[in-house]
Amino acid sequence: MTVVPFAELVTLAKATIAEAGHASSAGTGETAATIAALLTAEPRNEAPVLAIVTVVVRDALADPMRETFANRWRPLLPAWVQPQLVGATVNRLRAAGLLVPTGRYVRSTDTAGRNGGKLQPVYALDAAALHDRPPTEKPTSG
Repeated sequence: MTVVPFAELVTLAKATIAEAGHASSAGTGETAATIAALLTAEPRNEAPVLAIVTVVVRDALADPMRETFANRWRPLLPAWVQPQLVGATVNRLRAAGLLVPTGRYVRSTDTAGRNGGKLQPVYALDAAALHDRPPTEKPTSG
């Protein structure tokens, strides 16, 4: 398992967001790869997590309000991605503060997963979560 330091994730994510501000979308894969490396605890899940993060982040970056929800990106996921890993990855993105619930919901169109009609959250991509975080204080012994 490769663990990517948060500082490195922040550096790559900042570069990608800066590039996304331009016409070119090159570099989005680098941020997604870094986030996926951070999230992936099981090496065999690296490719699916990378695919999920790439689709979710690209969808949010394409939206003027940087919002995303599963109905929009579910059909863009490769068929080989396991649905259970999608939920786990989105939860990790939420825990990292990269996806923030907006408080709004839409009805799910996922009839294959038997979720049709259920409410699903609308998320916003929080680029501020990618800024440097202050170092946490280490407990002193004594």
